[in-house]
Amino acid sequence: HTEAALRALLDGRRPPESALRSLADAQRAAPAVRVPVWDGTAVTAPPRRTGPLGTRLAALLAEAAAALLADPAVARVKECEADDCVLLFLPAHPRRRWCSPARCGNRTRVARHYRRHRSS
Repeated sequence: HTEAALRALLDGRRPPESALRSLADAQRAAPAVRVPVWDGTAVTAPPRRTGPLGTRLAALLAEAAAALLADPAVARVKECEADDCVLLFLPAHPRRRWCSPARCGNRTRVARHYRRHRSS
């Protein structure tokens, strides 16, 4: 659902309502509640979720996805330029071309080098 919403935004379209609803539903299944506790020196209120681990994890990921979709930085999300990669990523540098310079970037550079030297 996150990918469908991201790809729609990248194409300048409205994200599918079903994708947005799914992200909200996942969060509702294990809402974060700030429970104040005394840690010995101060009161802290970390967000806590209850329920099965998978449900809590899905809620946490949906929350992060919703935050990204609402963040103006979503306009900088790119698709990896490696031929065999389908990942989307938020680049730390505007000229970054691959989701992972060490993985996809290196494989692309090695393939380019091989093609240049094979034809020599």
